[in-house]
Amino acid sequence: MIINSIKRRRSFRAYKSDPVSDELVSEIIKAAQFAPTAYDKRAIEFIVIRNQATKDAIFEIVEQEYVKEVPVLIVPVATEEAVLPVQDLSIASAHIFLQAIELGLGSVWKNFNPEREEKVKEILGAPQSFRMINLIPIGFPAEEKSAHGDEEFKVEKIHQEKW
Repeated sequence: MIINSIKRRRSFRAYKSDPVSDELVSEIIKAAQFAPTAYDKRAIEFIVIRNQATKDAIFEIVEQEYVKEVPVLIVPVATEEAVLPVQDLSIASAHIFLQAIELGLGSVWKNFNPEREEKVKEILGAPQSFRMINLIPIGFPAEEKSAHGDEEFKVEKIHQEKW
């Protein structure tokens, strides 16, 4: 059941130095490419970053140590054809998180504000008309985290028909 993957999905900000194979990255991106998009435009592409100099340059913008230390960064990119780029990028990112946890990998959402987005686009050579809202580190977690428990489910947060 997918709920088991959802419960195990946690944010990781520390990673082992173990490499992440091209096959694992491909499986993660495959899951993201299967994400629904507005009007089925499928206008989401992905930049995979392994180069240390590129990771260092991005670190200078986002100022998070794990960006330099993680084996792989994935940046989902919405092209000009995307009708609802933020929504499309968000659900593709969610698919990345779930597939990563299924493969024994960790991830975390690192948000871009508009200023950071423009600087990262420049580093990565992405057209200014494209959208980036986040980057996703991918690596083997350096620590164990427990899964979410059923006690975190709050039935009182469900409203029927009206607030």
